[in-house]
Amino acid sequence: MMKLIHVISAVDVFGPEKIILDECRALIERGWDCEIVNIWREADIPFRAKAATAGVPYRGIVSDKRFDYSVVRQLRRLFRDEPRLVVHSNGYKSDLYSLLASRGGDNGLVTTVHGWTSEDAKVRAYEKLQAFLWRFYDRVFCVSSQYRDIARDKGVPADKLQLLYNGIVDRGVPRPEAGSDRDSAADGAVQIGIVGRLSIEKGHDFFLRAARRVLDRVPQTRFLIVGDGAERDALEALAAELEISAQVAFLGHVDDMASVYARLDVMAITSHREGLPIVLLEAMQARIPIVSLTVGGVPEVIENGQGGVLVGAPGERDEAAFAAALLALIEDRQQRSALGAAGRARVLDAFTFERRLEAVSAHYLALLPELAGADGEGATC
Repeated sequence: MMKLIHVISAVDVFGPEKIILDECRALIERGWDCEIVNIWREADIPFRAKAATAGVPYRGIVSDKRFDYSVVRQLRRLFRDEPRLVVHSNGYKSDLYSLLASRGGDNGLVTTVHGWTSEDAKVRAYEKLQAFLWRFYDRVFCVSSQYRDIARDKGVPADKLQLLYNGIVDRGVPRPEAGSDRDSAADGAVQIGIVGRLSIEKGHDFFLRAARRVLDRVPQTRFLIVGDGAERDALEALAAELEISAQVAFLGHVDDMASVYARLDVMAITSHREGLPIVLLEAMQARIPIVSLTVGGVPEVIENGQGGVLVGAPGERDEAAFAAALLALIEDRQQRSALGAAGRARVLDAFTFERRLEAVSAHYLALLPELAGADGEGATC
């Protein structure tokens, strides 16, 4: 039997963690032995409870130090107890610990480039270290072609880099077609949302300034900000400064995202940097049209306008152009419906969880070829 250990450092379940939980749960159903090891400064955290709910074995390693060699020792003991093991790390801290713990062992070692934020000098230094560590990994999965190119330019050997798009589970009946039974604002106003942690790289300040321009034209529009983080106070202050607090709702962290998607008419993405956002795929699956800056892997999903509108060239951040794109959809319900239908078809064709699972399990098996059956399928483990 193959053993897969995901090593991560996370307090709660966001985009990457959803993928990890879904992957482990599906592979367990195929007969694989999977476990999540989470390195965090506290033991009792939301991620632990959600892993239990998902039925995925979970092991917490408590550490509140910047670097803690005892974590390496614990991982090394865990890895060496498993003769047929692939370790999949996620994030710069997990990458460092997993590499050090794997030295001298024969486990397969892979990582995923979920997203580089590069918001300050400290994070950029961590990312530089991370790219150096990847030279010693067996596989580096990149969720977009842009991230694959960045990693290659930072010196990661091209033969280690593998494009592996995110994929999502179809979690039920999608949001109704525009104009049917969605959860409307009280006055029937169009509702525009942005979903993600409230941190600098997500560009919520840009979203609020674009909202101000929209409200100058269509004052009944409503804006929903879903997520929490260090920037919340500053963003609420900016909304007040722009005199739009009454039209902007800060919903905080929401576990039941289906309830959010049921309310939205349009999803906005205004990030400075992105990989391939899970919320993008989920919104498209729910028939919500997207308006996004041309950033990260988003253009690889919204290909030729399938599901949304890209605003500007890569690196451009034009508030007026973004507001104009939002206004065009606010004023054209039929176009919203057409984009929503095209977006759902796009996700169901190219970004399903099943497609990703087949690709990633094939990579795992290739690292331990003695585990693969004649057909190379994980179910033979």
